[in-house]
Amino acid sequence: MNGAGAFARPEFISAFRDFTAWRGQCVGLTGERGVLGGLLRERFAAEGIACEAYPGDINDPAALAAWFAGRTFSQFYHFAALVPVAHVEADPLLAYQTNVIGTYNVCRQLLLTQRQCWLFHCSSSHVYQPTATPVPISEQAATVPPSFYGRTKLAAEDVVRTLLTRLDVPHCIGRVFSFSHARQAPPYLVPSLRQRIGALPPGATLQVDNPSAVRDIQDAEYVIDAILHLARKRATGTVNIGTGVGRSVRDIARALAREAGRDIDVAGAEREPAGSLIADTGRLRALIGA
Repeated sequence: MNGAGAFARPEFISAFRDFTAWRGQCVGLTGERGVLGGLLRERFAAEGIACEAYPGDINDPAALAAWFAGRTFSQFYHFAALVPVAHVEADPLLAYQTNVIGTYNVCRQLLLTQRQCWLFHCSSSHVYQPTATPVPISEQAATVPPSFYGRTKLAAEDVVRTLLTRLDVPHCIGRVFSFSHARQAPPYLVPSLRQRIGALPPGATLQVDNPSAVRDIQDAEYVIDAILHLARKRATGTVNIGTGVGRSVRDIARALAREAGRDIDVAGAEREPAGSLIADTGRLRALIGA
């Protein structure tokens, strides 16, 4: 990895700058109010690429059908989902409806109106069971989601894969590992840690849950770069989007403290067995030519 700051750019994910493939075309997306969807739309807007974001609720099939009618997309990016995990656990019915049935609603409209359109479906590393030791997880690893959120994302993958493969529509399922951005707010890990570090009195120790848990985390801008590299090549199949490098929650907190000019101690209780989620990036590297 290279660069400065708590989350340096992975050396194999270069900044994406060549938008030639999109000139004269229109792309569509859901989830522009989320971090990734919003960043992607801004990238296209900055390059003068026509991009239309669905403004409504993907759980409203009639409104979704009306929006798709008369539009033609060369590519479509599906980011809309109910997150984070705590919100999913609080309302499992809405989570399943949004993450699974909402994905079906989007796929149905693509199949009815956009049969030549390439789809990027944003999935999650939460479909994997964390490993007991910090080893990279490949796309062929068993998918045993430990959370209800992960189970909804895996079910959504099955909707995409089953329908679009059966009807021969090109698609890519990106299993995005952890990311952060200035637009994120608590209860996500990094903004929560930043908030708590900022409020920590001098000399105090930061207490965190599961400090030994290991995550593969990067800046959201680099995730968008990876997605754009995949989109330019109209990559297909399932691919992990991560850095291939894992860091413990303890080390992430220390890095954030250094970024803020703080020198702190980090401690805490392991409330569950320490688990690791690190991406095997072999397929991503091959697909984007790294």
